[in-house]
Amino acid sequence: MTVHAQEREQPADDLLRSHRGFRLLFASDAISRTGGQVTLVALPLIAVLVLHASAQQVGFLVMASTLAFLVVALPAGIWVDRLRQRPVMVAADLIRALALLSVPVTVAFGALSLEQLYVVALVTGVGNVFFDVAQQSYVTYLLGKDRLLAGFSKLEVAGNGSLLVGSPAAGALVQWITAAGAVAFNAACHLVSAGMLGRIRPREPEVRRTGARPRLHRELVTGLRYVVGQPILRRVALHGMIALLFEYALLTVQPLLLVNTLGLGAAAYGVVTGAIAVGGVVGSVFANRVVSRLGIARTLWLPFAVTFPLLLLMPLVGGGWLVALYPLGYAAYIGGSAIQNVAQITYRQAVCPPELLGRMNSAMRFLMWGMMPVGGLLGGFLIQVVGERFALWVCAVGMLASALPMLGGSVFRLPRDAGI
Repeated sequence: MTVHAQEREQPADDLLRSHRGFRLLFASDAISRTGGQVTLVALPLIAVLVLHASAQQVGFLVMASTLAFLVVALPAGIWVDRLRQRPVMVAADLIRALALLSVPVTVAFGALSLEQLYVVALVTGVGNVFFDVAQQSYVTYLLGKDRLLAGFSKLEVAGNGSLLVGSPAAGALVQWITAAGAVAFNAACHLVSAGMLGRIRPREPEVRRTGARPRLHRELVTGLRYVVGQPILRRVALHGMIALLFEYALLTVQPLLLVNTLGLGAAAYGVVTGAIAVGGVVGSVFANRVVSRLGIARTLWLPFAVTFPLLLLMPLVGGGWLVALYPLGYAAYIGGSAIQNVAQITYRQAVCPPELLGRMNSAMRFLMWGMMPVGGLLGGFLIQVVGERFALWVCAVGMLASALPMLGGSVFRLPRDAGI
């Protein structure tokens, strides 16, 4: 079936009108991600503005929030394959909510510390791993492979819409109702998300096992071996590793450069970082049309070639109107990534055997997102060695270079509608 035939059979918009289960999943994802974006912005702001954290301490906080993708991503895929995915997502939401609620409680007693922020970031990161790995497998169960492109296009809109709403909301919440209120808002989002997921029908059947289970270490290797053995997935993973290494280094540089050096307040910081998400929203809204017109193969690389060079505008950021150069360059990067992300997720979910979906997704998460904690430390190191401005140049050039694995080779030789 071609992408064109698939789109005629089930347009993306029909999923939200006619598929109640996907509508609940979409709403849950949008609410949960919005709250998560608030925390992603609020925790570094709390560290910088309230606890007066150094560059190294902000780097440790970014590392703690993403360390789970390096430590538990692979076993998470094995456990997800052995369990029903929807209850895993509900449990992840509840655990994240409880961890986040500890922040306003300790603030009330005047006991907030950087150590607690590290622990909260670590626990919520574990919840993020299990939720994300389970969700990608669950979408395949909920929609079937013939509607994956439409489903992942919509979820990409939800993810980027959360960036657009969450960043300004985080800055406003921190400035107007305190940092504790911002974190409590995220906890409430996860509770609402869990309630929506609990209403999805029909329920997944119990996972039946026949014969003895393979040993854990063998299952850990299975997902990695599958990804490394697939030429396209191997290139996607390499791109993601490079991109996320420098993007999370940038997340350490970003608050220190924009708040400390350029003097932005919390609300202005939220607006600037929220403007970045405009690119992601535009990209994800048009992703389904772009993939349908260009085909999966071309969409795996063309958005990078068009949008990534604008990253070089970011290091030119300055006072006054020059501050707009930062979100402009970053928004172009996010927009191109959003379109390509829909193509690559649809491709990999379609070509992977169903029994390997959890392990394949967790292997991709491990390889790509495992670079995020390393990036957090890299950002702090770069600031200390070369300063904030040159560190920003290094991050921008590194993010631009991440497109190279997708330009050429087996990607260019793919059939137009590969994987569909």
